[in-house]
This record gives sequence, structure tokens and C-alpha cells, in this order.
Amino acid sequence: MRAGVIKGKHHFELAELDEPRAAEGEVVVDVLRCGICGSDVHAYTEGWPYAPGICGHEWVGVVKELGDGVTAFQEGDRVAAGVAPGCGRCAECRAGLPDYCSLARATYAGRLAPRNGGFAPSMALHAARLCKVPDALAVDDAAMMEPASVALHGVRRSLMRVGDVVCVVGCGPIGLMTLQCARIAGAGHVIAVEPDAARRALALEVGANAALAPGAELREYLNELTGGLRADIAFDCAGVPATLQQSVDMVRRGGSVTMIGVSGEAATVSPMRWLSKEVSVNTAMVFTLDEMRIIGGLIEDGRLVTRPLHHSTITLDDLGKTIDDLANRRIDAVKILVDPTAG
Repeated sequence: MRAGVIKGKHHFELAELDEPRAAEGEVVVDVLRCGICGSDVHAYTEGWPYAPGICGHEWVGVVKELGDGVTAFQEGDRVAAGVAPGCGRCAECRAGLPDYCSLARATYAGRLAPRNGGFAPSMALHAARLCKVPDALAVDDAAMMEPASVALHGVRRSLMRVGDVVCVVGCGPIGLMTLQCARIAGAGHVIAVEPDAARRALALEVGANAALAPGAELREYLNELTGGLRADIAFDCAGVPATLQQSVDMVRRGGSVTMIGVSGEAATVSPMRWLSKEVSVNTAMVFTLDEMRIIGGLIEDGRLVTRPLHHSTITLDDLGKTIDDLANRRIDAVKILVDPTAG
């Protein structure tokens, strides 16, 4: 079996692995689709230590084999995966913080298992990480449940209130889903902040009230809309170090910023501006299985749309070149899916 693996800076390989088998408590899943995540591209560009188990983590598949003790799923169930519930034994769980379980987070990050991610025809993983996919969801929509769950988690972790003026900074997949989740959660006015014109148009298509490039026009728009106060909250979804300070500058005194986009590079900030404005800065990472179930329902009933984000579907043979093209901005696709069984 072939599996796509990022092994270092600008180093991608299609590795040959044995077919997975389900150990006790595990299932084997045949992967139907797997999205290329921005973190996959960041790992390739920046040379992160990137575990094979998360190289391709935005996947949907079908349960093929059940290990001993697995009763919550059956062969043929369509599933996606997230962070398992708390183990009940680690320091975080004993302190009543199961959402931050060390074991569950380490497993999700690929430091313990599985040995490959969704850039492969199949994978074995613990059944506690699985979420059933609604029957009505098309396979391409189901493949976007994972990144949409990240967006929902960010909105739920934030200080956003009903009626707030919201800036969503960066209109990649996470940003485009975050602006939809913010609208669903009651945002009064959502402004997409994005330098690329095509992505601004896409933001308007999926529900933004306005879409503007960063700069003078954005400042004028915010000042006119809010009487000079600026936004109540900004969601930083760009994954670019410079946008953190820019996001703080977009919000009013006493406003807030929630960081969702990820980068391994250092960010330069202006502490005095943060302090003088008394800005609250929050962060969001990953999501819970309950949030993934909520996302399945939101996509199923049409409140959250994913199809406009889908650019194309490729094969494993095209994956290495596609990641390199995305890293070097030779293509500007929002979401590319991989069909690991296509040849």
C-alpha cells in the first residue's frame, strides 16, 4: 500500500507500507477522500517535524474491519475522525480538563498512532476517535467535516456575541468556514479580509456581508460602519505571522481576537497597542467529536456550504507535485481533495 508522507522541508515521498490490521479497540478504514490541509503545506514549506499519522488528516472513509471490543461501529459505516474523548488518567483528565487530554492530543497529533494518515487507501486507528457521517452527505462534503469542525471550535472558543461586527482575516478553507460559523452563531456583520480578489468573491458567495483587501479601504469601511469603533472581534485564520498584529489593529478598544490559523514562524507584535486597547486574545486548536457531529448536521441541512470551496480531486500520483505547487503558489486552490484509490 502506498502512503503520502511529508518527511522534511520540501521533502515528500510515497512510501510503501503493509496493509493495516485492526488491533484491539481499533478499526481499519478505507479512505474515500482526503483534503490537503494548510498545515500539510506549512509542514512541507517550513520543515516541521510532521508525524505520518497526520499527513492527511481531513478524510472521510468507510469502516472495513473491526478490532476486538469495538461495538459502536459496524463494517460499512461512513466515518470521519477527530480527537478522542479524555482518557481519564492523565493530569489534565484528573484535573477535570478532558478536552485537553494528553493522550488524546498526542494520538491526534500522530505521536502515538496511526502510522499513516488519509493520504493512503486505508488506515488503522482507535475507534474512540471516530464520528459517523450523516447518510445524506455527499462524499466530497463529508471530506470537509474536519476543517469545518476546526472553524466551529474557533467560533465557540471565541468571545463573539450575537450582533457583533466580525472580521475574518484570511479566506482559505478555515476562514471561509469560520465566517459561515460566525453567521450561524449570530454575528451581525461579517467582513472577509483577504488580499486575493477571487477569494474575496468566494467569501461573498458563502455569506460575508463585505469582502475587502487589508489596507486603507478596509479601515474606511470599518470606521464608517462602526462610527470609528472598528470591529468587535477578529478571527485570524491566515496562518501568517504578520496578520496577528493586523487583526488586533482591526478591533475596537476592549475587543478580542481569536487565533485559528497556524504557523510555525515567530510573530512580531506591539504590546503597547494590545495593552492600551485592552484587547483579549484567544486561541483555538482542533475540535471535539461533539463539534464534528454538529458540523455534520449543519452541512446536511444546508446552513454551512462546502461545495464552492472544492477546487479539484487528484490522485496520490499527483499529490507531491500538488503540495509543491501550493507551497510555491503556482496554484491558488481553496480546497483540493485526494482520492487515494484512483489511479
